[in-house]
Order: sequence, then structure tokens, then C-alpha cells
Amino acid sequence: MPYLCNSIMHFTQKVIIKASAFISDNKWLSLLVKTGVASLLLVVLYFELTNRNNLQQIWDAFLHQLHGANVLWLLLAALLMPLNWMAETEKWHQFIAKFQPFSRQKALLAVFTGVTFSLFTPNRVGEYGGRVLYVRPENQWFAVVANLIGNFCQYMVLLGMGAIGSVWILSHFQIVESTSGIGIVLFAMLGFVVMLWIYFKLDLVVIWLKTHLPQLKKIPYLNRIRVELFLRFTRKERAEILGWAAVRYAIYSSQYFFLLRFFNISPGIVEGFSGIFSLYLLQTSLPLPPLTGLVARGNLAVFLWGYFGANELAALAATFSLWVINLVIPALIGTVSLFYINISKSVNYKNEPAPNLPKIYPDASSIFDLARSWNRPKKRTS
Repeated sequence: MPYLCNSIMHFTQKVIIKASAFISDNKWLSLLVKTGVASLLLVVLYFELTNRNNLQQIWDAFLHQLHGANVLWLLLAALLMPLNWMAETEKWHQFIAKFQPFSRQKALLAVFTGVTFSLFTPNRVGEYGGRVLYVRPENQWFAVVANLIGNFCQYMVLLGMGAIGSVWILSHFQIVESTSGIGIVLFAMLGFVVMLWIYFKLDLVVIWLKTHLPQLKKIPYLNRIRVELFLRFTRKERAEILGWAAVRYAIYSSQYFFLLRFFNISPGIVEGFSGIFSLYLLQTSLPLPPLTGLVARGNLAVFLWGYFGANELAALAATFSLWVINLVIPALIGTVSLFYINISKSVNYKNEPAPNLPKIYPDASSIFDLARSWNRPKKRTS
């Protein structure tokens, strides 16, 4: 099985190299690829919008509220959109800057391009592919790992705040059976504690993997994960990155709250944010793309805000508006920025040397070698 995986990966790399060389020799073909991505985005957005039965009603409700006294809430939600993605950029940039000079402006464009690719994939996994296009080919694996850790932090915050919000919601409303509600809260709290421990004790996790799951070493390309990327961050730096994840969570939660007010859904601050936190927690159990999952997520919002006297149209309109502000607009910006990068250079997988990162543990070139170097007896100096 490992041999088969290696063969597939080797064949895939050969195809990518030949394709990138062919594209680099033909500027018109490169332009065609970029135009194709942009066209695909527009087609998918058009398909999503035209297949919504209540789109005209949502638009009418939006126009009605736009001429009312609640327009300030909409402006606040829209103005927070750049801050939302700037917080995400700062979180990702702190990782990337450790091994490659990378401006914040370039990081922001990479984040927007990642949003473009994420609209077509479950759980937004396409975000990884969009961001690595801005990173040097020899550093792209590090960029993927950095994105994983950034999402790990964001999910950790979501679990912690979701548990807090769910405690309040479940104690005031009979949304689910008491047993199921307790299970949801316990799962979120336990997940938060475990993830927090892993985040600050990653070295011990590596030791455990080496000791209890040695068969993982046979997985192709897993040994290419170099631990320097993680070990170069102090606890203070990791806390700062986790802090940016919390800031971003607070921003897009506030955006949702402002949009609820815009559409005349008026829960109190405690009730509103508790509902938002619990709703985000419930949405994490739906492994759906942001486009096709919009209906399911909207139905959850209708169900939850119905307890606060909201009608179905207002709840759907608030959810839909948040989707447009935080995903569609950045995706369109990312599509434009895609025309300013060299795709053939970004996917040029050559056997280039790994970046010269200072070795904290000289014998550790992979996650498994780290444990080996720690278990090896140290030489005594006379």
C-alpha cells in the first residue's frame, strides 16, 4: 500500500511539472486558466442565487430595511468585514513569516484567494490550495501546515465559546432533549480542553505518536513534516496566535449580531451572542461546502431565532447577508488578485532544497526523528 501511494504521488508530481511547464510557455493558456477559475466562481454563485426560492423575498426585505432606521447596523457589519479578514491574515502571517519574507498585503491577497477556492469544497478545504499559490514552491508544505494550525486555533475558540453559549441557550429553551444537550456541551468543553493542551504541549504529542503509533511513519510524505515550524514558536507567540483567533471570532460574531438587529431580530446582548455561539457550534457538525450548505445552515438559524420571535424570512436574510459580506465579497477580490500571480511558478514542484531553518534539535528532520533525538542518550562532555 505505501508503494502504491508513493507511485501515485510521484506520477501526480510529474503531471504537475509538465503541466506547469506547458502553461509557462504559453501566456495565453495561463490567462485562460485564470479566466476559467473566475468564470467558474461566477457560474457557481449564479447557480446558488437563482436556485433560492425565496431570494426575491430576501431582496425585498433587505431593500425595506435599507430605507429604515436600522441601516447603521448593516454599515457596522460591512465595516467589520476587512477587520475580520485582517485578523485571519495576521494569524496566518505570523507562521509564514517564520520561514519566508512575506508582506501583510501579500498575505491578505493570499487569504482572499483562499476564500475563492474554498467556496467549491466541503469544509472550505480549498482554502489551502488558494493560499499556497502565493508561497514559494519549496515552502508550500509549510504553508499548508500553518493553515492547519491556524484553523486548529479557530476551531478551538469555536468549541470553547460554543460550550458557553450552549449552556445558556439549553438552560432557557428546550431546543433538544436534555441528554443530547448535555452531550453537546460536554463534547465541546472536552474538545476545547484537549485541543488547548495539544496546542501548548505539541512536543509531548509527537513523543506519544512515535511511541504508540509507529506505523504512521510508513505514510508517504509524513516524514517531510519538519518540527522546526512548531518548535520555533514560544508559548507567548502561540498565545498571541490563539488571541488573533479569538479576536476574529468576536468580530464575525458581532457582524451576525448587527445583521440580526438590521432585520429587526432583537434579542438582548446575552441572549443574542449565546444564540450565535451555540449556532456556530451546531454548524460545525455539518460537513457541507459554504455554497450547498447555505440552506442547511439557514434552516438552523430559522429554528434557533424562532425562539426569539423572529420570522423565517428575517432569520434567512440575516444568515444570507452574513454569507455575502464575509465570503462572496472576499471571494470576488481573491478572483481579481488571482490574475496577478504566476500559477506555473506556484505549482512548479522541483526538488529544491528545504529552507534553512535553524535547528532547535539538530537530529530532528521529521516529527518522528524528534522523538528519536530526545530518546537518544546525550553525550557526556568531560
